[in-house]
Amino acid sequence: MESRSNGKARSLSVALALFALTAGAAGRVMADPAQDFSDEAGIARWVVAVDQAEAQTAAAVKPKVVSVPVWQLAERIAVDHAKVDREFRDLAAGGTASIAVQSGVADLSKLSGEELEKAYVDREIKFHEAVLATLARDVIPNASSLPMRDRLVAFSDQLESELQEAKSVQYAAAFRKTAEEERAEISREISNDGP
Repeated sequence: MESRSNGKARSLSVALALFALTAGAAGRVMADPAQDFSDEAGIARWVVAVDQAEAQTAAAVKPKVVSVPVWQLAERIAVDHAKVDREFRDLAAGGTASIAVQSGVADLSKLSGEELEKAYVDREIKFHEAVLATLARDVIPNASSLPMRDRLVAFSDQLESELQEAKSVQYAAAFRKTAEEERAEISREISNDGP
């Protein structure tokens, strides 16, 4: 029986290593190598660790952002993940999980203004894509009960909705920046062609 357990641990380690290699473009969200997705408590601990990472990031960013859409995104994520945390915390009893978040963006604590907002939104997109990939590939298939699987699917749907909002915020910011640059160029052309 212990050999079977060690085999599962090795399989999980191999799966996490493959995920780390394939998730480079989307950033990485990796569970502690000892994390076991074969039981519901382990799955719940991973979800709680994801929720805590998101809540902490949103709490750190909200006081520093100035644009309404970015603040609303951070607020929504904080509220959504606090709710999920409450739902999964009781199931996670008996231990903790940790995740390493490597998103390929600058340290948010060192940024401010538009640079912070852009880095935060980029981070949220990469983080959500990576978590959704992990859920689909490693977590949901290992849920042994239908109620847990239903909870994980609902969590996945929530993450997908947050991801779409983050992409909308990113698109709107890029559109605004392009429009500002075009207006500035037209203004320069007009002022250069004056009498």
